[in-house]
Amino acid sequence: QAWDIKGQRAVIIREVKEHKKAVTCFALSETGQNLLSGSADKSIRVWKMAQRKLECVEVFQIKEAVQKFDIYGDKIIVLTHKNVLKFSCSARSTQTFYKSKHVKSLALSQGKAYLGCGDLSIQELDVSVESKIEIRAPTRSWRISKQSISSIVLYKDWMYCGGSQVEGSAIKDWKRRCKPTMTMPMPKGTNVEAMAVVEDFIYLTCNKSPSVIQIWLREKQQKVGRLSAGSKITSIFTANDIIFCGTETGLIKAWIPL
Repeated sequence: QAWDIKGQRAVIIREVKEHKKAVTCFALSETGQNLLSGSADKSIRVWKMAQRKLECVEVFQIKEAVQKFDIYGDKIIVLTHKNVLKFSCSARSTQTFYKSKHVKSLALSQGKAYLGCGDLSIQELDVSVESKIEIRAPTRSWRISKQSISSIVLYKDWMYCGGSQVEGSAIKDWKRRCKPTMTMPMPKGTNVEAMAVVEDFIYLTCNKSPSVIQIWLREKQQKVGRLSAGSKITSIFTANDIIFCGTETGLIKAWIPL
């Protein structure tokens, strides 16, 4: 369970299992002190991160199985199989504010939610006023009808989208409908299912090797390593130099480079 990149290695520092079903997504609190995990068991757990340990300090119950989520102030924007929900942490209340069955992924930045859809379109949703702008049009072709944007990741002022390939551009360029600045092709028949982006690397897992995190150089788009989780990975996240992954069994694993 370690990789070798330019002499570096990573070791597992934590394994915890509190969720009863697959861990589908992660987010970091605004203070950066707490990690949040969402699950198919209809819950979001809040973890205190101290001395590389994870301690569950709070549990939010959600009406539906959580597929993706992100944080906006006191609110958690939750993507389920059928809806996008706005969950209030303080009031413990849920509001359905955008109904759609084709949204597959989301990420938030400065009050804007970016939604990746089953028709390969990308929507920008202003969370406060609930106005929607399409920043990439749907792709209408029978050849890609089974594809979707399974993962959207925001890194600095860039947005990366994962599906049959990984595409990246500055958010302003996505809005201008420019062609992606970066395209990282995947082997034929391979689809990215989860992804995380940091300064040097893109971490991703694919349908062809669901228990492995692939490690790619972000700027050169070159695969340089891998990390095995031992079971099917359903989410990837990075925070405080730690790599987290969630598995279909409800397990959370964490590694740190040495």
